[in-house]
Amino acid sequence: MQLRERGEFTAAADLLAQAMELAPHWPEGRFALAESLMLAGEHDQAAVEFKSYLALDPADSMGASAKLVILGANPATAELPRAYVERLFDQYAARFDTALIEDLKYTGPQRIREAITARFPQRRFDHCLDLGCGTGLMGVAIRDLVDRLEGVDLSAKMLAEAHKKRIYDAVTQDDILGALRQKPSTYDLILAADVLVYVGDLAPIFTLVSSALKKSGVFVFTLQVLAVAGFRLGTDQRFSHNPTYVASLLEKPFAAHTITPGSFRREREVDVPGFLVIAETAA
Repeated sequence: MQLRERGEFTAAADLLAQAMELAPHWPEGRFALAESLMLAGEHDQAAVEFKSYLALDPADSMGASAKLVILGANPATAELPRAYVERLFDQYAARFDTALIEDLKYTGPQRIREAITARFPQRRFDHCLDLGCGTGLMGVAIRDLVDRLEGVDLSAKMLAEAHKKRIYDAVTQDDILGALRQKPSTYDLILAADVLVYVGDLAPIFTLVSSALKKSGVFVFTLQVLAVAGFRLGTDQRFSHNPTYVASLLEKPFAAHTITPGSFRREREVDVPGFLVIAETAA
């Protein structure tokens, strides 16, 4: 909307409110009204409209529940709605590679590959699972180090883009927990590049990853840094995690782990603080 692009948030909200009088059951319009009110600083009324949107779209494909957390109108959450994540990346798929590499200077896959080759310089992996594989950027970076490469993602359109690269032996549309439950003791390498930022509570994932790995299996992933304890949903609707908290979750399911600070993307020309983790199951 042109009014919002010009920063005229109150005017945009007024116009959308008029539109909603004519189409009160239009979910996208209700969400846009709530978002405009939020941007205009009308937080209480924005929360009312986000809740009205949820009555129209209980699956929450536009992420109103996350907005309510950010506004302080809902308690902190440990996960984002599946419908929201799926829709977000379906919409993003066609321009995903360009946006990440050119706009955000994204280097996660390359940094993960470098960490793996530094830690295991002579190792080749038999069977790798790329969690949240998206369009296949991680797959491209790791393909020559693995014999069989599988990918899983919620977004059908992201998987269609990955298929065009012809680097995966198999791809599956599923969430992370569902994919990990399917094949216990199967993989010797599992990767999650810029994926776990969409999950708050990582304990269930860590437990299932350790079960899906063989002996001497390796799990490598990236996260954004949170300075205080635990995890928190940010205004970018991505979770940040405290490294000490993450380390405590890794101690039981994994035999060893290392945590290395780093930045894997830029926002508004500023590095986003993060860290890279390598966790290993027992031999």
